[in-house]
Amino acid sequence: MRSQPEYSELVKLCYLNKDNFAAANNFATSEEFTEVVQLLLLSRSDQKLKILDLGCGNGIASYAFASLGHDVSAVDPDLSEDVGLEATARLASTVSNGSITTFHAFAESLPFPDSTFDIVYARQALHHFSDLHKGLAECSRVLKPQGFFLATREHVVNDEQQLQVFLESHLLHKLHGGENAYPLNDYISALKQSDFRVIKCMAPFDTVINHFPTSNIQVKQWLFQVLEKKLGKTVASVLAPFYPVESLYRYRLSRSCNSPGRLYSFFCIKEGNR
Repeated sequence: MRSQPEYSELVKLCYLNKDNFAAANNFATSEEFTEVVQLLLLSRSDQKLKILDLGCGNGIASYAFASLGHDVSAVDPDLSEDVGLEATARLASTVSNGSITTFHAFAESLPFPDSTFDIVYARQALHHFSDLHKGLAECSRVLKPQGFFLATREHVVNDEQQLQVFLESHLLHKLHGGENAYPLNDYISALKQSDFRVIKCMAPFDTVINHFPTSNIQVKQWLFQVLEKKLGKTVASVLAPFYPVESLYRYRLSRSCNSPGRLYSFFCIKEGNR
């Protein structure tokens, strides 16, 4: 796909640049990762944490977390040097203040003792699990009690018909296969059954984590245009900067989004003492 000019922008937006270090740096400075850092409260503490990056792919998130000084265990079933663990291992050699250790494994059978990690992070990973319930049970097992679990950019469909529409229209699925999606309630039910308390279920436009590559600035511009059209430029200039107005607008955008494969994210805490 990299060799085909028509896909050059998609490659960049998916952080699949041939220069993996450049892609990792782009992700580490992105609005998406900034939001992740805020959700996980990483900017409020200088404590070195143990983080599991599950489904790490080419290691962009592992690099971002390790660059903040944390010890990252990067797990993926793909060993390739392009988009798998070999790519992640190359990034590991560039990190100085944290660390990245790679592990070849599947989510359904993680090679770690119980209660190992402070944070389990899974970017675009849950919908790839061969067994959603078993994979989430393993995530819960290796996470410390009261630890954070963040699953981002998960594809959601209403039903089997929407799933087929999504798969037929997904470019990467056409090229490589392996894509999937679940109804929203399936994700939430599986999370709860694995002793996770869902703190935030983030809909498509609730956060830039989901609506990237659309930026926060673009969403604000859309809001201003809607207000200007209805109320005039002066009133729009007054109302648009207010967070409650933007929050309501994002809520309405999200609830009107019913496209097959729309993206949701889940921020959870592991309950219990085991």
